[in-house]
Amino acid sequence: MKILIVGVVKNPQVERLRKEAEDKGHTLDACFVTELTAKFGDGSIQLKIRDKDLTDYDLIYLLTLGARRWVWYAACEYLSRKGVVIVNSAVVDPVFNFNINVAKEYLLDTENDIPFPKSMVVLSSKSKESIKEYFEFPFILKSGEGRQGKSVFKISNEKDLTRKMQEFEKEKLTIVAREFIPNDGDIRIFTVGFKAIGAMKRTPKKGEFKSNISQGGKGEMFDLQKSPEIRILAEKAARVNRIEIAGVDIIIHKDTGKLYVLEVNPGPQFMGLEKYTGVNAAGEIVKYFESLVG
Repeated sequence: MKILIVGVVKNPQVERLRKEAEDKGHTLDACFVTELTAKFGDGSIQLKIRDKDLTDYDLIYLLTLGARRWVWYAACEYLSRKGVVIVNSAVVDPVFNFNINVAKEYLLDTENDIPFPKSMVVLSSKSKESIKEYFEFPFILKSGEGRQGKSVFKISNEKDLTRKMQEFEKEKLTIVAREFIPNDGDIRIFTVGFKAIGAMKRTPKKGEFKSNISQGGKGEMFDLQKSPEIRILAEKAARVNRIEIAGVDIIIHKDTGKLYVLEVNPGPQFMGLEKYTGVNAAGEIVKYFESLVG
């Protein structure tokens, strides 16, 4: 099997995937998003990275795409018709395709009874008053395009709200306001093929509210067998959002015990999971790739 990872090249996560793939007799390449070229003319279509035709790959895993994702989505729609397996499949699913965004995620979660903190999506700083009417301070303000805890802020007063909304608007980012849930950290559940393979409890460093390992949070193994309701919710959230390889973040209200899904991350890091839990996430991903290609 020939595998292509899109988004990062020299990265510990890619190297883990390469090792697991090569140990099973497969080849694995990686490319930056910007290496795609698409030729159209004389009734033909040719998609390449460097000198390699993308139709030569059996499976393409879109790990992270950023602002140029729309071109890749169009390319993958074509490649899937040529028999190339695309992960995550939401990109080429006609029900999703070009509708993948934070508002669609909230729409799907609402329609499928997945609990999440009260949230609001706005596109302009002119909507500040609407946010103030809907939330009490403190609340969370984040970018709809952000991942790994980046561009996530706890807003405690109107001055902070005005400044951050203007910053997001200047960068042309979707603005998401979210109810702040009192908590003792969150739980990252890693799902492959919509099935949980492991989880870790993440606790923020002192003075912080973000639990992400990439932002300095501390990780420890979380036993899903003792909390089947968390496993079931994480798997449902991944399945509803059609994200085959996902990092599902769930938070527990420290006073009420209620569960909330914070995010279903389509490009999750697994190095922290492997470190703190011993789960061979890279091996599970390659196994899943094998099941898709056959």
